[in-house]
Order: sequence, then C-alpha cells, then structure tokens
Amino acid sequence: MDGLEFKFQEESFNKLFPYFILIDSAFQIVGFGKSIAKICPNLKGNVSFNDFFALKRPHAETNTFGELLHFSNQLVVIESKLDGVALRGQFELLNGQLLFVGSPWFNSMNEVVDKNLTINDFAIHDPLLDLLHVLKNQEISAQELKETLITINKQRNDLKKANKEIHDIALFPTQNPDPLIRLDFEGNLLKRNPAAEILSSFIHNEKEYDAEAFFKLIINQIDVDQERYFFETKSGSKDYSFVCKSLKEEKYINIYGRDITEQKKNRAELERLSLVASSNENGIVFTNPNGRIFWCNEAYTTLTGYPKEFILGKTPIEIGKCEHTNTDDFSKMLTPFFKGEPFEVELIHGKKDGSHFWSRTKGQPIFDEQGHVEQYFAMLEDISLKKRYDESLEIEKSKYQNIIANMNLGLLEVDLNDEITLSNNSFNEMSGYSSEELIGKKAAKLLMPRESQEIIRAKNDSREKGITDSYEIKVFNKKGEKRNWLISGAPNYDLNGNVIGSIGIHLDITEQKAQEEQLLMLSLIAEKNINAVVIADKHGAIEWANTSFLHMSGFSMEEILGKKPGHLLQGPETNPETVNYLKDRIQKGLPFNCEIINYSKTGEKYWISIQGQALYNSKNEIIKFFAIEENITKKKEFEQQREFLVDSLAKSNKELEDYAAIVSHDLKSPLRSIHSLITWIKEDNDKEFNPQTLQYLGMIENKVEKMDHLIEGILTYAKIDKADVAMENVNTQEIVQNIINIIHIPSHISVTIKNTLPVINADRFRIQQLFQNIISNAVNYIDKPTGFVEVDCQSLPKHYVFTIKDNGPGIAKENQEKIFKIFQSLGSSDKSTGLGLSIVKKIIDLYQGKIWIESELGQGATFFIKLNK
Repeated sequence: MDGLEFKFQEESFNKLFPYFILIDSAFQIVGFGKSIAKICPNLKGNVSFNDFFALKRPHAETNTFGELLHFSNQLVVIESKLDGVALRGQFELLNGQLLFVGSPWFNSMNEVVDKNLTINDFAIHDPLLDLLHVLKNQEISAQELKETLITINKQRNDLKKANKEIHDIALFPTQNPDPLIRLDFEGNLLKRNPAAEILSSFIHNEKEYDAEAFFKLIINQIDVDQERYFFETKSGSKDYSFVCKSLKEEKYINIYGRDITEQKKNRAELERLSLVASSNENGIVFTNPNGRIFWCNEAYTTLTGYPKEFILGKTPIEIGKCEHTNTDDFSKMLTPFFKGEPFEVELIHGKKDGSHFWSRTKGQPIFDEQGHVEQYFAMLEDISLKKRYDESLEIEKSKYQNIIANMNLGLLEVDLNDEITLSNNSFNEMSGYSSEELIGKKAAKLLMPRESQEIIRAKNDSREKGITDSYEIKVFNKKGEKRNWLISGAPNYDLNGNVIGSIGIHLDITEQKAQEEQLLMLSLIAEKNINAVVIADKHGAIEWANTSFLHMSGFSMEEILGKKPGHLLQGPETNPETVNYLKDRIQKGLPFNCEIINYSKTGEKYWISIQGQALYNSKNEIIKFFAIEENITKKKEFEQQREFLVDSLAKSNKELEDYAAIVSHDLKSPLRSIHSLITWIKEDNDKEFNPQTLQYLGMIENKVEKMDHLIEGILTYAKIDKADVAMENVNTQEIVQNIINIIHIPSHISVTIKNTLPVINADRFRIQQLFQNIISNAVNYIDKPTGFVEVDCQSLPKHYVFTIKDNGPGIAKENQEKIFKIFQSLGSSDKSTGLGLSIVKKIIDLYQGKIWIESELGQGATFFIKLNK
C-alpha cells in the first residue's frame, strides 16, 4: 500500500472529521468543519488563529505557526476565546498548512444537549458519545439510587421528627471529613460541621463568591418542592459534589458534600487516554491491578486476531503466549508490573490463527490519590519488520562497510531526527571528528551555523518525500574553521521501502569557493564600481580594465592590453619614491595603497589614489594582481585651496589681534589722562566746588572707569578664540573659591558652593573668566535684602553641567537669548558694560559647550553650563 494518496471532497471530509480547522502559513483560519460552526457560532474564516483560539495544553507563552507545528503528533487542547468551548485532538502538517482534527471536550451529555448537537454532528468513529452514554448510564444508576434514597429519607424524616436533636448529632459529627451544611429557605446558614467551616469561598460557573453570598445564590436555584437537588462547584483547589435535601415541614435544607477532585481528574485522564488509544495504530489495553483487561482498542483486536469479547477479562500474557515465546521475557514484564513500575519488553506474540509476530509492549501504571496502582495502560506494537530489517542490515553492513570506510568522498548517514548513524574515514578527516564523537549526535547542530541548519531541515523534509538533490552549505569543523561542502543527498530506506533517514556524499570545496568568490568580487567591482579597476597577470601586464579606467586614462582597451600601467601612465612629476614603493610591494606580493600622479593619453596630469593586492591560488602562488584607482585631482586642488585659506585666516587673525591691541592702547591712554586731570582738579578745588559740581566730576570718573572696563572687555572678547589654548587639569572648586575671595561681595549677599566641583581639562584663564563674569553679574544685580548665589555641578556620562543660581530680579523669557549678545545689558548698573555674558558665551562656544537660563521675573535665575568631559 506504499504511495497511497487520499483526496476528499469537503462533504466527505466533514463526515470523517466534522471538527477540523485548517490554518495557512500566515496563521489564518482558512476552513473549518460544519460541526465546529455549531459549537463556535462566532468563528469566521480568514481570521487569525490567535484571535479566536488559545493553546491550553501543552502550555505555550505565544502561539505561532512554527510552535503549533512543533506540537504536531501529540495530544493538544485548544479553547475558543469567545465561546469557551474546548477541543482536543492533534495538529498535522498538510501541504504547507496545519490541519487540526479532534472533537469537543464534554464532560456530560447535558453539554451535548446544550449545544443542540445530535449524533449526526459527530463522526461515527468518535468514541466521545459512547463515553458520555456511559456517564449517562451512571446518572441513571444514580437516579435509581436516588429513588431508593427517597424511601430511606422518608423513613429517616419520620425518625427526625421523633428525635431531632439525636438526628442533628448524627448528621453533623465533628469527625466527618465531608462538608455538611444546613440552610433555611432564605439561604441563611443554620448549621455546618467543621469540614464545611473551612469552605470560606466557592467558585461557581467560573465566578467566585464568599460563603454567605454563595448560599444566597444556590438557595434560589434549589426547588424546595423536590426532595433532592444536585450541583457541583469548586472551593479552593478542590471540586465538590453536593446533594441537597429539602425538609419543607422544618423549612430548611440539608446539603451533603463530597470531595470529587481526584475522581474528576481520573475521569478526564481516562477520557484523554481513551481518545488517544482509540485513534492509535498500535494496540492499546487498560488492565485492573490484577492484570485483567477491561478495555482495548480496535488495533489490539486486529493485531491479536481475537474479538473484544474474548479479550476482556483475560491477561495480556494469556492473549499473547505461544510456543515461540521465551518465558524469560515474561518476567521482564511481570516483575515491574507487580511493583507498580513502567516496563518495556520485546517478545514473540502469538495470534488466534496460530501465527506469531515480534512485539514491543510498553506499560505504564496509573495511580490513585493514595499512590496505589488503580489500573495499567499498555501499548502493543508490531516490530516484525524492524526485526527483519535489523537482521538484514547487519548482513548488508558487513558487505559494504569496508567500501564505505575507504571511500575518497565523505559519507554520512543520519536518521529522521538528524542523528548520525554512520560516518566513513573521509568524512571523519573532513570534519575533524572521530566516528565515536559523531555517532548519536545531531549533524546540523554539531557542524553547522544557524543559517545552514535551516537549509538542512528543509532538505530532511525533502528526503522524507523521496527527493534527491545536491547543494552547497557552510559548516564548522572540530577546530572551529569555517568550510564549504558540496553535499549530494538521497533518502535512506528500510527493507519495506519506508524512509528512515538520509545518506549524503560530502566534498570539501572551500578552496574552490574562495577562488570563485575572489573572481566574483572582481567581476562585481569591475562592472559596478565607479572608480577605475585594473586586473593584471602575475607579471603585471594588464589583462582587463573597466570603462572608468579607460575614460580616466584616455586609452582604449586594445591600447592597454599587455602593457604595464607604469609604462603607460607615469610622467615627469610622478614621485620616484612612490614608484619604488609600488615596485617593492608588487614584487613581494603585498597589498599596496598610495597616492600618485598619472598622465592621460593626451598628456593631462591627474592625481589618483590606488589600492591593490595579489590574488593567490590554493598553492599560495600569485596568479593575478587587482587594483582600484580613484581620481582625487579635485580633492588635491581642494586641499591646496584649504591650506591657502587657513594661512590667510591665520594672517587676518594676527592682524586683528594687533589692531585690537593698538586700539586698546590708543583709547585707554586718553582715558587715563582724563582720570588724572579730574583727580587733580578735585584735589586743587575741593573746598571751592559745591556738592553738585563734585557729583558731576564723580559721574565723569565713573564713566571713564566704565569706558576703561568696556575697552578691556572688547579686547578680551576679541582674544578669546584667537590666543593659544593651554589645556591643563583645572580644579573648578579652587577657581570658584578664589573668585569668591577676590571679588567684592556685599555683606547682605552670600556666595556658596553646594557640592565639590570637578577637575576639568581646559584653559585656566578662560575658565576663571567664565565663572568670574557669571558670579559677578549675579552679585551686581541682586535686589533682595538678603541675597544668595549658589554654585553646583552634576556629572553625566559625557558632560558636566554647572549651575549658578541666584535670587535676583530674574530675566524675562524674551530677554534670555538677548543677554548673551555683545553690548546687551538689561539693568542700569554703572558697572555693566554689556560684555560680561557675551564673553562667557564665546568661551563656552570655544569648548563646544552650551549655556542656557531658567528664570522668571522676580523669581531669580539659574544659569546652566554644559561642558564636555
């Protein structure tokens, strides 16, 4: 039956799997079964699987196509996010899409009825309805028991009426482990035993209630006219089943509880195992602790040949024992069975018709909540073909093992899990690993980088489809060296024609790839590089040049072939030292990089930057030379222009400094004379001048002094970025402290340093000037009875940010940029020249820093200075 292919119409497929979901590679639901549409009415096509379903078991943080593919071939449980319906089944990869087949996870027939489902909404082979019918039969039995209890309770009620107190003592014993509760018809708690007192909260219909609220809720659901009412709920981590008995004459209800947590878990586990077992191609049985079979699947009856009626009640040994069975093999099964341990054994298994087959039996105990074996689960697998294959494989191996081992090409065999099963000597030599180091390891994980592993996974999928091909791949040998291999791969089959892995013939083509990559690099550069490209033979004669080279040199291809570049292009201004450098590097086969003057065919001189290297073969012999030339004539011209401009700028700056010094001297000399004359006039006529005249003379002195400060400020401003900058470690703590000591600070103003200031690399004079100007400016403008100036600094990863904060008059927003411009002063201070802060700004700009202000009128100001570390 090899190669069978099944095709279904949607209607036929719906009959077999009415609860299927088809998901494409974009994780969109592209189809689903007719029955799933009934239980999930909100489900639509062409929506994301993640939008509608969540993977509940096994748990995954995120659901992706790849992750669901990883969970194929195993039982999964998915749940509708909108409808709360759970489905259990499995995912399978089908033509690049994921197919989910399964059925709803119902716990009772009531859920089937609630969903308006009929038997036609289930596949005929689906065991779910059978299991639910079993549960229904249990419910019927419970109903019969209930009817019996009604008679008993009637008699008990008669006794209760006779002696209610004795009844209560019997009903609510403190040692009873089951919860017992009594409520009146309004839901008020009348009595409960200790087991019920610990139930402080309940979860009912997925909503949590405290005990008082739950009693009020449940009393409204109980029909007091009925003698019995049943419900299930959760408290904490446990499940409980409660039976409610209404006593109308006494006007209260007794509620009898029972912990059914383990029972529900076992029931769910049994349903899960039954679902898996029913669809399993291997034989599945469940036995009692004494080994007697109480359930088996159809595959078990097919394997053994016995009908189910004969099998049930027998032990697996009674079913499988035959004259060919080795009785010692039974002990391998029985010993762990009676110890309550898992087991796996291979033995010859008999059939009803007298024939036999090799089998593998795996058993697993199922325990109750006390840890006792409750039942056993066992799987029977026919391994006859594997046994025959193993025997024939040993024969075949001995025939060609020596041939494989001594092949010149590397041979590697892997199984379907990519685990290495065989390697020959040539492969061991290529990879650097011994056979012992390789066998059992995953080939792709051991030898290949991530991108190559993706290729191998795709190739393994192809092998399972019987596809043979060849491909190149990157690997790492044992030394960690990156190599290139050419692999010819083919599927590996067992004797029955089933694919069991793949075989690959390996050839190391690293050296060949290196040469190909060099040639490819040359071709790409030659075709697409805007610079000139030249390829020469090992003697330096030109073999080829690109269009850029021909355009730059003015020669045609025919004129340059076979010529050496130096003979064609060098001229009278070509630097001999550069020529000798090129000859030396080329003779030694070393890379070269330099600038040189060339001449075109028409005699036009141009500068080039040339880079080149020798190309080697696998024997480390030079086979070609390769060079790239860039025309840098304009760059050279620009450099010459830049040098001229730099020299001119330096000369202009020197002239400006000289001019500033001359102007400063010529202006300050008359000012000194004026100041001296006024002083003499005041001294000679001190008693003759009236107070107003003396005031005018004082004003002239102040203006002269201000003019002197202004001239000094202009000279300082002009020199800030012109004079040489002496870089040294400057302790700003000492600088600021010295400023505080030397400048005039009125007694009502304090200047403080908040935290220790850092040492920076700068020019001491400029940093002194920067802080002195800002601090003096702050002191001069403080208008408060008690003033302060506070200096601080914050260290950031790449900067220092200094702050100078005062409680002066503040600066309006519109003036906060203006104050840094030359001759801008906001106050009327006689000492202000309008240059102090502009000098500060120019110093900060010199150090590529930044200064800004945060201030409001009347609220003081904070200056921020950011300097690079």
